[in-house]
Amino acid sequence: MQLKSIAAAAALLASGLASATTTLNAGSYSVTYDETTAGFGFISSWFWSGSSVGFEWSVDPSVNVTSVGGAAATATFAIPDFTITANPGFSLSGPLTGSLGNIVYFMSGAGATTSLTATGSFSVDGGPSTTLPSAPLTQTVITPSFGYFSGSSTAPLGAFTSFSVTGASITLTASGGSFASIGAQPQNKLKFDFTATPVPEPETYALMLAGLGLVGFMARRRQGR
Repeated sequence: MQLKSIAAAAALLASGLASATTTLNAGSYSVTYDETTAGFGFISSWFWSGSSVGFEWSVDPSVNVTSVGGAAATATFAIPDFTITANPGFSLSGPLTGSLGNIVYFMSGAGATTSLTATGSFSVDGGPSTTLPSAPLTQTVITPSFGYFSGSSTAPLGAFTSFSVTGASITLTASGGSFASIGAQPQNKLKFDFTATPVPEPETYALMLAGLGLVGFMARRRQGR
């Protein structure tokens, strides 16, 4: 009986480790996301400048691929599923921009190539899901054998209450030459930014209307003199 209880507890723990969600409360909004996504984990920071707000993940060095001797090598890494939700007293709006960079690549030998593509699906306010086609990130060449990948995508949203991303991933591919690789570093970031503005409480609207009414009354009195 005791062995059965231990086995059940172990199975429950394993299922909990396989997928877990956490919520970051960033004041004007909250982000609920899968913290167990390999290569990303917990949100590393969040930021604001006036009404412009956002958050980001650090990309772990485990996000990499290497080709030796010309053989094609491909690796796909999931981006955390997440939902942004407006907190009470705030309104969220776009444009909402997601960006990733700068993921370094190295190549050696004739015919060596590397590429990095991204895809995923999103929905707004619980509406239907829209799948984005796989798109390559921009490859910036520093030297013939070294450079980096970066890119951004913008959703031209108006006001929204929630925004969800599911099934997103990046695919790293290296092949040809004698050596080709792509590898993330801790300073590489997956970032999302948008706009958050305070929403006046009903009492504020009432005071504003009362003030306007008083101004109108005083103006009419002056005109009547």
